[in-house]
Amino acid sequence: MLRLLSTIRKELLILLRDRGGLAIMFLMPMAMITIMALIQDAPFKDYQEMKIPLLLVNNDTGSLGKSIEKGLIDSKIFEINKESIADDVVKQKVKAGDFEIGIIIPKNATTQLNKNVDLFVTKKLAAAGLGDSALSETATTEALNLSILFAPDTKKSFKISILNSLKQSTSKIETQTLLAFFSKELNKDSEQINKDEPLAEFVNFNEVTTIETPAEALQLNSVQHNVPAWTIFGIFFIVISMAGSIIKERDDGSFLRIRTMPGSFMTVLAGKITAYLFITIIQALLMLLVGMYLLPLLGLPKLIIGNSLLGIAIIIICTGLAATGFGVMVGTIFKTHQQSSTFGAVSVVILAALGGIWVPVYVMPESVRILSEFSPLYWSLSGFHKLFLNQGTVISILPYAGNSIFFAARLLPFYQKYSYLPLFILRRIKLTYLKKLKLQIK
Repeated sequence: MLRLLSTIRKELLILLRDRGGLAIMFLMPMAMITIMALIQDAPFKDYQEMKIPLLLVNNDTGSLGKSIEKGLIDSKIFEINKESIADDVVKQKVKAGDFEIGIIIPKNATTQLNKNVDLFVTKKLAAAGLGDSALSETATTEALNLSILFAPDTKKSFKISILNSLKQSTSKIETQTLLAFFSKELNKDSEQINKDEPLAEFVNFNEVTTIETPAEALQLNSVQHNVPAWTIFGIFFIVISMAGSIIKERDDGSFLRIRTMPGSFMTVLAGKITAYLFITIIQALLMLLVGMYLLPLLGLPKLIIGNSLLGIAIIIICTGLAATGFGVMVGTIFKTHQQSSTFGAVSVVILAALGGIWVPVYVMPESVRILSEFSPLYWSLSGFHKLFLNQGTVISILPYAGNSIFFAARLLPFYQKYSYLPLFILRRIKLTYLKKLKLQIK
C-alpha cells in the first residue's frame, strides 16, 4: 500500500509542478465546451425558436390566399414580410439572402381552384349518371401553380419539410372545397354550404412523453450534446500527458530504477493510473458544472444530468480508465515525445469523429456507423445520453461501462510487453547494486 501511495504522490507532484500544463488541462476543455455550445446552439434549436424570414406575395384576394397566409402565421416559425412586388424582385431578394423563403400566390388562385374542383365534381357525378356528361367530356382543368423560392444555401431536408407542410395545408383546403361542391351538387335545393367553414378533424396525433421529466428539458439541444461530448474528448486528451510521462521515465532512467526495486511492478502501474484517473475525474466534474451553471448565464439551456448520480460516476470513471489505458499503450509503443504526442492527438480526434462527438452517429453513413461502435468515445457518449436524455439507471449504462473497462484492460499489458527487460539483466543490475552497497558499508 505504501508503494502505491508513494507512486500516486509522485505523479501528482509532477503534475502540480507543471502549473501551465495543468491550467491547460483544465481550462482548455472548459473553454471548448462553452465555445462549441454557443456555436452549435442555432443548429440544435427548434424552428419555432428561430423565426425564419419569409417573403409572402399574396396576389389572391379569395379564401385560398387567406388560408395559406393564416396557416403560415399560425405556425409561428416564420417572420413574415408581406409585400406586393413583381416575381423577379422576389427572386432577386431570396437569391441575395434577404429572405430564406419566398412564396408567390398568383392572382385569382381561389377562383381557379373553385373552377377546377367544380369541374372535377361534375365529371365524377356525370360518370355516375348524375350530371351532364357532354359538358364534362369537353371541359379541361387548368393547373394552379403556387411558386415557392428557397435561398441557395438552404438544406435539402429543410426544403422537404417546408414543402410537405405547405402541401398538407393546401390539401386540407382542396378537400374542404371538394366536399362543399359535392354537397352543393347533391343538394341543389338547399342553401349553399359555406366553404370557409373549418374542416372537421377526424384523426389527431397527440405526442405522449415516455419520461417524467418535462419534455423541453430533455431535448437534444446544444448543451445536452456538447457538454458530455467534449467532456469525453477532454478526458481522452490525458493520453498526451500520460504518454509523455512514461517516455520521460524511460529516457531519464527512472523506469529502470523502478523495475529494480523490490515489490510488484503492477503496484507502480496502478499508482500511475490512479493519479491520472483522479485528474480526469476533476476535469469531468468541472465541465459538468460549466454546463449546469455557466452556460445558462450565457443564454443557453441548463444541463439536465438525470436522476442517477451513481451512473454518472461510473461512466466518468470508466471513461477515465479507458483514456489512461490508451495513454499507457501510446507511451510504451512510441519512443519519442514527438511520436507519442502526434499519434495521441490525431488518434483521439479520429476516435472522436467516429464516436459522434462532432456529428451524431445516426446521421452518418451505414459503413461509418459500424465503425463507430468500436470507438471508446462512442461508448462513453452513449452512456451519458442514456443518463441525461433517457433518464437511464445504472443497469442501462452497464454495457457501455463494461466495454470501456474491457478496452482499458486489453491495453494495460502493453506496458509490460514493450517495456520488459530480460530477467537476467535485472538480476545483473541488482547484483551490481548490492556489491556497490557492500563496498560502501566496508
